[in-house]
Amino acid sequence: MNLKGSTSQKAVVLVVDKYSQDVHLASLTAGVKYPVKFSNQAGIAYTRGFYSILADLANVQPGVRVFFYRRRVDEPPEARGFIGEWEADGTPYEDLQTAIAYGTLKIFGCCPICRCPISKLTDNKPCCDNCGSGLAGHILPLRFPIKQVHAYSRYLDDNTAYVDITDEGRLSTLIFRKVYGAGRERSVNPILPEEAEKLRRLLQRVGIASMNNQVHFPKVSPHKPPATTRLIDYYINFSQKFPLDGKGQTLLYDVKTQELVYETVLEFWLMRELANNHSQLLSTLGISPNEQLEWFANQVLFGIGGEKSDVLLLTRNQANQRCRAVVIELKKGAVNSHSLEQVKSYAYWIAQLATAQVQNAIQRPFEITPIAVGRRVKRGTQPFVKFQFQIPYTPSLTVVVDSPRVFTYSVDSANNTLQLSRVI
Repeated sequence: MNLKGSTSQKAVVLVVDKYSQDVHLASLTAGVKYPVKFSNQAGIAYTRGFYSILADLANVQPGVRVFFYRRRVDEPPEARGFIGEWEADGTPYEDLQTAIAYGTLKIFGCCPICRCPISKLTDNKPCCDNCGSGLAGHILPLRFPIKQVHAYSRYLDDNTAYVDITDEGRLSTLIFRKVYGAGRERSVNPILPEEAEKLRRLLQRVGIASMNNQVHFPKVSPHKPPATTRLIDYYINFSQKFPLDGKGQTLLYDVKTQELVYETVLEFWLMRELANNHSQLLSTLGISPNEQLEWFANQVLFGIGGEKSDVLLLTRNQANQRCRAVVIELKKGAVNSHSLEQVKSYAYWIAQLATAQVQNAIQRPFEITPIAVGRRVKRGTQPFVKFQFQIPYTPSLTVVVDSPRVFTYSVDSANNTLQLSRVI
């Protein structure tokens, strides 16, 4: 596999079910839930989990490809799985007011009875998380418009996607989430370019072979969001007070210490910068201007035990070869030696994730650049020395792991951003 053309196209997978699938496809609107812990007796409060979802949504920019995955409610295996290929046709926004209907099904902005913005499944049926009222679909206030790229005719089942070995490559980042563990459920799953290519091949394959059930594609009637909807960038405003969980109306950072209230605010900011201003950010991080950003994502699982990178970037050299993985660990407080030593334990697995499926299109040697970002650095913190190892491909691949780079952040409320300064 090379890195030209569609393999460099960023893609995400969104989860749907029988209550939401047809509404999404008919209205050309993708939707995401708020976290379960989102409100308290005082009303709406923005939580750590809320900012984590916003960071996930920052992976979605116009042009990003979207695959849906229909999860099981009561369907047999052949009537669920991966669907389609769409493209983000705008930026994510929040709409707490509008319900979108298709026949008797709906996706809501909030509960029509009590205005709660959260729903759940009880006995396999959607209901309000607050008042328990039964609903004709899920509450999905975070949304973005999509347009269809390819209407593959059949569902791609899990066994063909994950178990069948007759197609090259594997869905590494997705299978690590498929092996369920606490915190692995996710509404927006960024996938590697080569994983997107595999999904396309398999979706075409099950269609040609008439495997599994046919996908019903409803008549399209695009939903136009009201002009009053709010883009998710609103929530990265460092000058404005927000109702934060357990903290009342307050800023996103402590004015005295400059420490952010949640690590996920730092994650959201970094993902937004990568989406909107990546050239400047890469320059700040010390990445060569001769390298192009190929791909980036947050909360990338690379191990069966739930090991993950807070943020992972992949870059290409001028020969269009994947040349570097930048692994970024985030701390809202102090970076310490343990934060840096973690890289040693997982560099081997990150290297395989980034190179295994594109071995004919990678730079040799391949480089891993570890970066840590925090508000401060604990006294006595020492980075490890640059080292290298071999991955026994044919031919073998040398991987060089750079000595970690450490940055501190500070809040620049006048320009509504964070500033990064290298300290190690």
